[in-house]
Amino acid sequence: MTMSKLICATALAAFTAGGALAQNITAADPQSLMNFFADEGAPAKLDVDNVGDPLIEMKHYGTEFAVYFYGCDDGKSCDAIQFFSGYSTDGKTPIATINVWNRENRYGRAYLTDEGNARVEYDVYTGADGITREDFAEVFEMWLSVMGQFEKHIDW
Repeated sequence: MTMSKLICATALAAFTAGGALAQNITAADPQSLMNFFADEGAPAKLDVDNVGDPLIEMKHYGTEFAVYFYGCDDGKSCDAIQFFSGYSTDGKTPIATINVWNRENRYGRAYLTDEGNARVEYDVYTGADGITREDFAEVFEMWLSVMGQFEKHIDW
């Protein structure tokens, strides 16, 4: 291979890799999540939580939930997200029901607040490079499934 062909091939490979990376969903770029949710027809609002980290609030299929960002450095360069949904069950969901959920379900950690309200969370580590849109679509579908199953589990 001639030197000019090698340089062109290297430049093309770098351009292609950079383009693929730009499409990844990453906690370091909250707008990448906003774009994904918009493409999915899930209206979302980007805000900031009480410690200055990004926060996405949304409603999808009738349920409100949030996406919290973790591993951030002054509200930037985050490396993980957490899907979160809370339910005002006012003590009507017994701890035994939550324990059954946690024992029988791999995805979605559940708990009761001090006030007796049910919560479910799902953590996702995206790292610095993020995950592909296709893989994130699977993650999002998993979260929607977790929420639906949890709502049935607590008779929501």
